[in-house]
Amino acid sequence: MRDILVIALRAFLLLFVTVFTLEVVLQLAYPSLPKPVIDDMPQYLERVGHRLATAHGAREFPAGQVVEYDVTPLSGDLYKISCLSPEDAQPMEPYRVSFKRDGHGFRNEEPWPDKVNLVVIGDSFTAAEHIQRPFWQGLSDLMLVFAAPGTGTLEQQRYFNAFALPRQPELALIAFFAGNDLRDSLGFAQMQREGLTRQDMTHQNKNPLDYSVVFHLLRYLAQVTTPVEKASCHYPLWAQTDPPTPVAFYNKFLPLLGMDKESLLASEMIQITRTSISEMARETQSKGGQLILMYIPQKAELYWDYLDDASKEKIIAAESLDRSLAGLENIDANLSAQREVMRELADEIGVSFLDLTEPLAAAIRAGQAPYFFADTHWNQDGHNIARNALLDFLNRSNLDR
Repeated sequence: MRDILVIALRAFLLLFVTVFTLEVVLQLAYPSLPKPVIDDMPQYLERVGHRLATAHGAREFPAGQVVEYDVTPLSGDLYKISCLSPEDAQPMEPYRVSFKRDGHGFRNEEPWPDKVNLVVIGDSFTAAEHIQRPFWQGLSDLMLVFAAPGTGTLEQQRYFNAFALPRQPELALIAFFAGNDLRDSLGFAQMQREGLTRQDMTHQNKNPLDYSVVFHLLRYLAQVTTPVEKASCHYPLWAQTDPPTPVAFYNKFLPLLGMDKESLLASEMIQITRTSISEMARETQSKGGQLILMYIPQKAELYWDYLDDASKEKIIAAESLDRSLAGLENIDANLSAQREVMRELADEIGVSFLDLTEPLAAAIRAGQAPYFFADTHWNQDGHNIARNALLDFLNRSNLDR
């Protein structure tokens, strides 16, 4: 009996040493490990160079990082965050995007100019990391872009105050995305009220296994080797454009389309956003510049009316199973409510308002598809449409740049 216990103990110690050694080796090799294994681990962002706690209070992407993306028909966020299957991928000519981040993680050439004609502030639509030529490229020889995926207006204001204002821009463009900017700003405000940083939030309520590469590797192997019965999916749907267009929407964006104007105006997320944009406008004007509020509609705003009633009912029935997605049955009545609220905000604080809804809608009527099929973002055609609309707006408004 004693011999059996000794053997068991030795086996346990050997296993422990082996796993511990493997964990140490994998932690040392962390940035080089396959992204699907490590990208949902709490330490991921910091280990690959993100700065989650900064003096200005907003996150920064890895300074000096050389970014390379191979964009293929299987690229896109909806394969991961919705029920859409890669088997439904639409034909697309693959291409490569490559750029180097500046010292604060943005997509600017260095050194930065001391004074600029134009600054552009925004989220992933503006960062445009999977696009070869973003809508802002070439607008001015003296410009800077401060955009980061996952940020809302309130966090973007930190970039504006820290980096844009000291350079006294003649024009400041805020690219507001109607899909999640309001929610992202609300989340940022709540985080600040609790005295937390994004670094704190990333590590909040985590246990040691959350940080273990061995654990995540085993879980990943279990996922890829375990047969999973394919669930039924309501995507893609076919928008009745000419020609018909396969579409998929991100369900977490849809509830904002169901909110009526009065509810939006009464919400904290609008009040926070209103204050943030008003402050940026006032600061810009105090230095002799002008501010433009550019409205970027979410994909469903443009394609909803191209769906037949059966398709709309299918989305509402499927997505409403998630209790957090209330009010989807009101989308038809409130499709333009957020756009109207933002236009009225621009009028009230005296800034220019550029609504990209009609230029994008006109392109769709003409047979173009400005969004990636399996994504919530514009493809290159969408960015070209936005660039042309912005140039036309600047010319018509006689705004310097």
